[in-house]
Formats: sequence, C-alpha cells, structure tokens
Amino acid sequence: MNEKIAEEILDELFSSLEALETQSTAILQFLKDKGIAREEELVPYFEQAGNTSSVRWRAARVRIEHLLSSAMKAADREEKKNKQEPPPNTGEETSRTQKAEKDVGDTQQGPASGGAEAENVNAKAGVTQPLSS
Repeated sequence: MNEKIAEEILDELFSSLEALETQSTAILQFLKDKGIAREEELVPYFEQAGNTSSVRWRAARVRIEHLLSSAMKAADREEKKNKQEPPPNTGEETSRTQKAEKDVGDTQQGPASGGAEAENVNAKAGVTQPLSS
C-alpha cells in the first residue's frame, strides 16, 4: 500500500481526535468551574453522546476500511502487472543483438580484410583482383 495514503488518513484522524478532545475537555472544565453541573449530573449526557459518537465512528471505520482496501487492491494490481511484464532487456535479447552485430561486422569487412569471405563476396559480385606473387 502507498505509505502516503496511510499517512494522510492518520493525519486526518489524529487532527480530528485532537480537536474533539480539546473541545470536550474545555467544555467539561467550564461546566465544573462555573458550578453549572456536577459530574454526576453529566453522566446521562455522556451516555447519550457516547451512543451518538459510536454511530459516527462506525461510519468512519467503514470509510477508512474502504479507502485502505482500495489502496491495497491497487497496489496488488500494480505488483501483478509488474511481475507479468518481462524486463525490457533480457539476456536472450542481448545475445541475439551481439550475434547480429557480429554478422553485420563480418559482412562489412569486404575485400580489405583479405579473408576467404572477402574472396567469396568478390567472386559472387564478379570482381577480380590481380594475383600478387
């Protein structure tokens, strides 16, 4: 999976959690300091808020799981694609190229090489060379 996607998800999650914790702690402290409510009086509100939060977090989990599974599938597809494609330059291609270059080099030597192949090429072309003694 792409690390960047995972980092983005975690950054979003942690920043949201940090903001929520800050707000809830501030509100609770405010209520206690002003004497508006005691902690015992807030218990039913905490329970109700917990139930609502549970539903929201379930939805968040589903979204995150969907994002992660999509990222994993994409990474798997990319990995399979890379395994199926042959490398651009295999050893077999290299040996074929080297053989072809050798063949071309042999035929390009021509009469200057003075070898048997040069004589064959000259004979086929109808070129005669004076005999040197």
